[in-house]
Amino acid sequence: MKKIFLALTILLILSTAQISFAQVTNYYGTPESINFNGVDFNLVWSSHPNKSYYKHEYIPKGESSEHFKNMLMLDFIQGDFKLKDAVQLQIDKIQERKKTDAVANYDLVESPDGKEFILDFLMSTTKDGKVNLVEWSAYHYKNYTDKAGHTGVLLFAISHRAYDDAVDTFLKSLIEYRMENRNALIKSPMPEIQIK
Repeated sequence: MKKIFLALTILLILSTAQISFAQVTNYYGTPESINFNGVDFNLVWSSHPNKSYYKHEYIPKGESSEHFKNMLMLDFIQGDFKLKDAVQLQIDKIQERKKTDAVANYDLVESPDGKEFILDFLMSTTKDGKVNLVEWSAYHYKNYTDKAGHTGVLLFAISHRAYDDAVDTFLKSLIEYRMENRNALIKSPMPEIQIK
């Protein structure tokens, strides 16, 4: 009886730990769901690893964060940053990746007033000499100040992944897919956040 009670107690503790681990904190006070290009994306993961960085990830119903096909990201870096510097950090990562990733490439679009940027890029991973994952992303950057006066760089982004046998089909349709989703990102209003 004691062994059964102990086993049930351990199981309860583990279950509680998993539930606690799965909980997501909404750091922005935004809706739990964001509609992008006619698809609802739900908040599934968030992080606040240091005092100035916040990150939310959203995926459509039926997808998993471990093996997603589509994801929205909403990141905020609090501080006095030049927008171009934040964009350049990501460009530098892509340039470094080009040394080992033959697919890696990017395109940068600047708004006429120079206050917003969209970085559109492609990356891949390889297994046994064959591309087994390709990821296209578009990152929309702008300086942002919330109602409480928190100032920084806000990033609203879309990512799409294709895996294994779906890679070739996706690459063939990439031009059309890329333009549709990049234009959707340009037209989508940047979510209003309020740091808690």
